[in-house]
This record gives sequence, structure tokens and C-alpha cells, in this order.
Amino acid sequence: MVSHLGRRIRAVALDLRGHGDSGWSAAGAYRVADYASDVGALIAALGLERPALVGHSLGSFVALRYAVDHPRALAAVAMVDGRASFGAAGSRYMRLLGMLAAVRYPSLDEAVAKFRPLPKETIASREVLAHVARHGFRLDGGAWVAKFDRASLAGHEPFDLESRLAELECPVLFARGEHSKVLSAPAAARLARACRAGRSVEIPGCHHHVLIDRPDLLGDEIRNFLHP
Repeated sequence: MVSHLGRRIRAVALDLRGHGDSGWSAAGAYRVADYASDVGALIAALGLERPALVGHSLGSFVALRYAVDHPRALAAVAMVDGRASFGAAGSRYMRLLGMLAAVRYPSLDEAVAKFRPLPKETIASREVLAHVARHGFRLDGGAWVAKFDRASLAGHEPFDLESRLAELECPVLFARGEHSKVLSAPAAARLARACRAGRSVEIPGCHHHVLIDRPDLLGDEIRNFLHP
């Protein structure tokens, strides 16, 4: 999606702790607040002044957590198919997933072939899914495993930040996929109204994984939101 943001936007992508190429937490510190503290550390380390935060799914929780804790520190927040709350049922489901053993594949090609996003609905091409998958596995003891720490799934504790949206002094965008089962159109509109300067948009044809379904349309929306 970064290539669709245009030249006026400097994009910095962060692998959350326990995800991608970032280190794992030996203490199992994988709460949204822990991730938000890492965002703050990155902002400070790079000397960024009032940056905009863009987050998808879990990343949107992190962006919002940082925003409500630092309501004057950001230029804007873009929530991509993410809510302002996470319930107890979802927390239990993620904990159950975390109890499952990591799947080990004998080859990267097999790992890529078996890769499926969660939720599974997507209109992304096989080539795009393969690209995502190849960056999501690592070699461990002769087998290929997912890069993320499964213990991180237990960190998905229930929270509700909707009542704090009015505290945000920056513009907030809620972007949802047209067919998303995570964020409904009425919910996105309600969250936008709760903000001082909020708006909601719908990306046509997309499911929850908007970034890989239609990165071009999402990029356009974020670019126009940040630079109207």
C-alpha cells in the first residue's frame, strides 16, 4: 500500500513486538498498551513531530491506544477495518488459538501454499497472498514456521475506548471493507461521529484485509485524508 500513498508521505512500517522481524517478549508482554509503548519509543527514536498513525486490525487498536494516551501528539489517525473496542468473546477466541501448537512445514513452498489469512475472506490474488506468506515464515530447526509469537494471542485483552474518542484533538478516519464482518458500516459511522473530527469511508469489494484486497483504493483514501 505504501506505493499508493504518494511522494508527500514518508511511511515508516513497524513490526510489532512478537511479529514479523521484531523480537519476542520473554515476559509475554503483548497487551495493546505494550505495543503502543513501542510506537511511542519509535516516534521518539526517529524524532517524529506529530506524525499520523495508520493501523489495520490489531494495528488499529494500537494506533487508537496511543492516540487516547497522547491526544495532542498526533496529526491524524487512520483506523483500517478496526473497532474502538474488543470484547470478552474475542479475547477468549484468541487465547484458544494461542493454545494450538505452531504448524511446522518442511519447505517454504509448502508453507506458502497452505497459508490462509484470518479471517479467510479476501479478494487478493494468489500472487499477493504468496508474497505476504513468504515474508511471514522463518526457518526454525529445519522447518518453516510463522514468524509471530503465538503467545502474543493471549495478550488480546478486552477493552473499550469508544467513550474516549471525543478526547482526540486530531482528525480520525475509519476505513472499512465493503464486505467486512469485523466493522459494520453503521458502527464505522457511529465511531466517526463520536470524534471531534471523524469520518468514515468504505472501500468497495473488500473484506477485512483491505490492505491486500485493494491497496490502491485504500492508499488513495488515506492520502486524501492526510492531504485534502
